[in-house]
Amino acid sequence: MSDNKPGIFSRLKNSISSTLTSAVESVSDPGQEVALMLDDLATQIQAAERDLHQAVVDRKVMERKIETLAKDEADWQRRAEQALRLGNEELARQALRRKTEFAAQLADTRLAHDEQGQMVESMQRHVTTSKQKLKMLNLRRGSLMAQARAAKRGMAPGQIGDGGTLSRLEEIESRIASIEALNEVQAEMSTEIQDAELDAKLAALEGDSKVDDELAALKARLKSQQSLPSGSSD
Repeated sequence: MSDNKPGIFSRLKNSISSTLTSAVESVSDPGQEVALMLDDLATQIQAAERDLHQAVVDRKVMERKIETLAKDEADWQRRAEQALRLGNEELARQALRRKTEFAAQLADTRLAHDEQGQMVESMQRHVTTSKQKLKMLNLRRGSLMAQARAAKRGMAPGQIGDGGTLSRLEEIESRIASIEALNEVQAEMSTEIQDAELDAKLAALEGDSKVDDELAALKARLKSQQSLPSGSSD
């Protein structure tokens, strides 16, 4: 879905940059080419809106996963405590090992959720800006088409209307560039998430020692709790 966006927007940007030159050299109607170009941009914005919707859905899925993982982590902590109370240290160790696994998944998912939230906000801003730009360009659609046709007849675009076709097309180019920049940000976020996953795997290598530490701390805490009511009788 998102992997083909840079190519799509690069292609659209190139077609925008060469619209007037192609119009002058071709036998087609340059005004119609401008209209098709704006329609193509509208299609790309619709695709970006679908991507945004999917990104929001993915964020919701992560939120539910965080809730589940947090519950699982707490459940295995309770099981470890129960095993120690029953005098089964090996079973407590296994429970703590499982708890550590869920804790690592929870940390990874929270990090991914934070990154996803930032991406959703960025996509929302860019989609809103894109729609506003396209709306303004569509209001000028007729004059843009007339200016492109005038350019084919040899008139300078800058001499026509409110700034000329080139300046209008430059606005579209700028919009496309900002969307491509968004794709670059998304790629960087993906790399950061992959780095975080690698860090989590390296941290897992130290899992057993952490389990031992947690087990010792849990034993000490339970022992302390058992010694507290020494001044009372049942």
